[in-house]
Amino acid sequence: MEQAVEIKCPKCKKMVDREKVMKKKYICYECGSYFRVKTNNRIRMAADLKSFTPWFEDMPVYNPLNYEGYEEKLAETREKTGVGEAVTVGQCRIYGEDAVLGVCESRFLMGSMGRVVGEKITRAIERATELRLPVFLFCCSGGARMQEGIISLMQMAKTAAAIKRHGEAGLLYSTILTDPTTGGVTASFAMLGDIIMAEPGALIGFAGPRVIKQTIGQELPEGFQTAEFLLEHGFIDGIVERENLKKTLYLLIKTHQCRAGKYAEFQAGQDVPFQLHETLKERSWLSLPRTAWEKVKAVRHVGRPAATDYMKHIFSFFVEAHGDRYFHDDAAIIGGLAFLDGQPVTVIADIKGKDMKECRERNFGMPMPEGYRKALRLMKQAEKFNRPIISFVNTSGAFCGIEAEERGQGEAIARNLLEMSALKVPVLCILIGEGGSGGALATAVGNEVWMMENATYSILSPEGFASILWKDSNKAREASEIMNITAQDLQRLGVIERIIPEFGGADSRTAEAIGRYMKEQIKEFLEKYSGMDREKIAEQRYRRFRSF
Repeated sequence: MEQAVEIKCPKCKKMVDREKVMKKKYICYECGSYFRVKTNNRIRMAADLKSFTPWFEDMPVYNPLNYEGYEEKLAETREKTGVGEAVTVGQCRIYGEDAVLGVCESRFLMGSMGRVVGEKITRAIERATELRLPVFLFCCSGGARMQEGIISLMQMAKTAAAIKRHGEAGLLYSTILTDPTTGGVTASFAMLGDIIMAEPGALIGFAGPRVIKQTIGQELPEGFQTAEFLLEHGFIDGIVERENLKKTLYLLIKTHQCRAGKYAEFQAGQDVPFQLHETLKERSWLSLPRTAWEKVKAVRHVGRPAATDYMKHIFSFFVEAHGDRYFHDDAAIIGGLAFLDGQPVTVIADIKGKDMKECRERNFGMPMPEGYRKALRLMKQAEKFNRPIISFVNTSGAFCGIEAEERGQGEAIARNLLEMSALKVPVLCILIGEGGSGGALATAVGNEVWMMENATYSILSPEGFASILWKDSNKAREASEIMNITAQDLQRLGVIERIIPEFGGADSRTAEAIGRYMKEQIKEFLEKYSGMDREKIAEQRYRRFRSF
């Protein structure tokens, strides 16, 4: 019987069966940590069998500084690794869909970027632009290649310029950050993806721990510069596990094929036909009248359904994206990609929380500046790929603490209003609970704005209104009755176009019926704007708000 070959896990240091590790896609079965993967194995994980065709394999050796022994080192590394350089690029299919794939090889001079690496990536992106194909690039690097000096540094700008042109053509560029991704690669093509993902536990940073310690003497804390750290701080969209990798790439291709009113045909599963629950059919489409103050209390109730409760009955599925790419991932606003009967859309939603723990995690649904910046990043991405935007609004208002002021709360809201006003895709905003002041408006600049039957939308809270005008916040009830904050008031004033019925009141019993009703109305909205000139869509929204 052949003896099992054992290898040492780089994290837990245990000796593990190589064959078992390979079957688990190079993941340690003892501790779950990820082994680094060779180029050919990475291609097998991502591409259809035998579909990968390499490009630009015969590029000449480049030694701009005439660095002694460099050419010999390159030859030795090529022989050892079986690859020509630290990146392999080419065309492949992913579940039958054409794409351009790039894979950095950590075994080749630590994946460092010299002229040949920069040139191969740039040429691949340029050819992808000509062929109108998405690009997926697996990043792994120690940074710029020291032996090539300043010429290596120039590759950062060169690759970024190619990515810019690819993006201007309305094409998807996505990166998957693997262990380690550092230095000039992090500061260029690795962090410029429309969608940025990372493998669990990957080391990602500009300056690595050793460089930081030796340069300025700082010891990094445990868990710093990991994929999980970057996700928490808003720098990446999400962490992708290897078992889900290929499916995720396919999803991204289909989600980003939406161009000029033509949408990808994609079904995650058979949707149940729209149908009201039998017990709800008999209810009045509009429940018994409530006072404005009763509606204020109703939308503040912790048991009122959240956007996610409706979304699962509207969309085939929803994949959340994370972070503003600058500071943090604000849990008070979620956003991402979804399919509505095969049509890709971008979804933005305020989330308050269902219990005290979640409410604290989501800051009670009061967004910070980074929440608004995340929403805007996703909306601009939707515009690039011609995806309609559905925004669910439910916030008492923007957070007004010291941290928010320090990070530019006013500018973040103002920037959203500016950019949303000119988006060249249809934008539908639905107020499902509270709509508090500018914090709500920051994600509610739509071609149409709808409100649920008992939702409210106001210049500020009734308590704040009473405090400012009457110097007495205890008169909030009286204030709510004169503020014209209900859906019925705002439809009369022309502020909203449609009222969504709640079938007796939004709760766990009615969430499905409300969600399925919304779905049918949203489909009508999308059909109305399908094929409309992009400039006309923006102009219609401008005229809508100009009328006020």
